[in-house]
Amino acid sequence: MRRLLAFLAILVAGTASAETPSLPWQKWSPALLDRAATEQKYVLLHMAAVWCHWCHVMEGTTYRDPAIQAVILDRFIPVRVDQDADPELSYRYEDWGWPATVMLDKDGNEIFKRRGYIPPELFAKLLVAVIEDPSALPSRTTGAAVDPDAAGLSDERLAKTEALLLRAYDREHGGFGGSQRLVHGDTLEWALERSRPLQRNVDTGTWRDVTVRTLAGARRIIDPVWGGMFQYSDKLDWSGPHFEKLLNVQRDAMRAYVLAWQIGHDAADLQAARDIGRWLMAFRHSDTGAFYTSQDADVSPSEHGDVFYAKGDAERRAGPQPPIDRNAYARENGWAIASLAALYDVTGEKALLDAAVQAFEWTVANRRAPNGGFGHGRAADDDAHLGDTLAVAEAALALHRSTADRRYLALATELAEAVARDHRDPAGGFMVRRPAPAAKGALARPVRQIDENVATTRLFNLLARATGRPDFRAAAEHGMRYLISLAEDDLVVPGALLADRELSREPAHVTIVGAKDDPAAQALYAAARTYPTRYLRIEWLDRREGPLPAADVEYPELPEAAAFACANGACSVPVFTPDQVARIVARVDDR
Repeated sequence: MRRLLAFLAILVAGTASAETPSLPWQKWSPALLDRAATEQKYVLLHMAAVWCHWCHVMEGTTYRDPAIQAVILDRFIPVRVDQDADPELSYRYEDWGWPATVMLDKDGNEIFKRRGYIPPELFAKLLVAVIEDPSALPSRTTGAAVDPDAAGLSDERLAKTEALLLRAYDREHGGFGGSQRLVHGDTLEWALERSRPLQRNVDTGTWRDVTVRTLAGARRIIDPVWGGMFQYSDKLDWSGPHFEKLLNVQRDAMRAYVLAWQIGHDAADLQAARDIGRWLMAFRHSDTGAFYTSQDADVSPSEHGDVFYAKGDAERRAGPQPPIDRNAYARENGWAIASLAALYDVTGEKALLDAAVQAFEWTVANRRAPNGGFGHGRAADDDAHLGDTLAVAEAALALHRSTADRRYLALATELAEAVARDHRDPAGGFMVRRPAPAAKGALARPVRQIDENVATTRLFNLLARATGRPDFRAAAEHGMRYLISLAEDDLVVPGALLADRELSREPAHVTIVGAKDDPAAQALYAAARTYPTRYLRIEWLDRREGPLPAADVEYPELPEAAAFACANGACSVPVFTPDQVARIVARVDDR
């Protein structure tokens, strides 16, 4: 204790030096807990991101303070985790960062967790507190107990969740909450679905206002020069962008703007989607065809994003630019592929589809693990995570929608089988990955990431509709029961509303009957893939390829290419021109 007090006195006297070398950061491994036991130390996890401004600040100040370094090296094993590179740890601590500071004892018990930048003076006190009282934090579970008989959200729960969303809605600026403004894909997709005309017992005008104001506000955080959306705004009127450009942000924004254009045909929405797509194509697309992961907010500690992004194109290109994380992860590539395919569906721009296909082929060739899933940064079973396999499966379904190439549907089916085998949590939902055999304490508990559980549930349900497989339907219901448990614990999960709605009804279903080399059939299919919903069962029956995967409808032989819309065992009359396709699908689309 006396030594620690002396350390604090030195710190207050101001001994920190910018010349102090960096800490000898270790790479995370569960085996570090054994080392901690042998050396009688704690494990300090510094959860950071290469694009994170405050991570850089903390590494340049707090972690370079010589007195702090002395205590860390004496009593801790310092571990720096790139959260983009390690999805399991990232999702475990995503509520605490970035940066996130986590301290573990030798048994893997959490004894400290703190969100955000911690200045040296405060960090010194926290180190002392942990060393003096290394008591384990109480464990926390997410969601109520999973009810094995739960079938769907009750009307009361649906109404309550929608009311909470609308209560959080900023009617002046758009967006939700009282601190930051960002685009969250599931929230906007729900609002967009509720804004569609002809909904039963829905105030579509209110939801239309939500989507219009929010998407208009979000255009303010799109880079007007290079395109791409910044991470979020710290001002409620969307005027305070944080300049990181992350792939999940681009995915959510492109998905929302494409769907908004499909519903409302506002040219500004389509232009926003194009602006995000052109940045992906120009700045994140590698020579191999893969997509890189993120772009930093700042050029350097001396040139921050607010200075750089105020420049025009020529001035930006004349000097150093914010660094790009050139890792190519399967998950992020899946996000980029699906986003570009969606934009292709409404623009018909072949360069977008070509880029998506090229990235898909690269990802399959370089990230497919021996167990059939996808590794995050390596084609290895021990790097396979739910998010990577899921994102590639979603990308495969998006490419199937764009092209009607059955091999994409076949691969999505294979990946769903891998998810069901390797990521199903018997306690409910789907886990990021099975904990390592050497994991201890808190790290031995599997992580279930909420947005991934929403997407996995929806994937299984749509695949069940497209393939007719009851095991996929059962997997979707398994995921839905977990989402219901979250709702019962009053966690607002807009994606659960989407999943629940989709499980309770058939998707919009359109089939083109005709040869794939017939221009008339091609035009019908191009019209069909623009139908305004992601919950779409879209098929192209070219009889030369054999029956459809779920051959639940028998289509007549016709002398020319035709489109049919089907639901509940019945189909529309055939139509023969592209302008009629949306009309017949809308008639059978149960909203």
